[in-house]
Amino acid sequence: MIKGIEKLNQEQKDHMEKVNRLHTDCVGLDYKAGMKIVETWIDKNNTVCVRLKNGDWYHYTKDGTWY
Repeated sequence: MIKGIEKLNQEQKDHMEKVNRLHTDCVGLDYKAGMKIVETWIDKNNTVCVRLKNGDWYHYTKDGTWY
């Protein structure tokens, strides 16, 4: 279960999953296991944010990028 997922609407959930797939596809095999989303929230700019299993967190922007 992803902490905070209930606060996202369906469009935000779909976006989060899409960007996470792109993000996961860009990393090496040794890093993929840590790419599972464990927490999500919406920041003050209405951007989907995620915390990954590896402890890192990212903004998943509307244009499909992350930082």
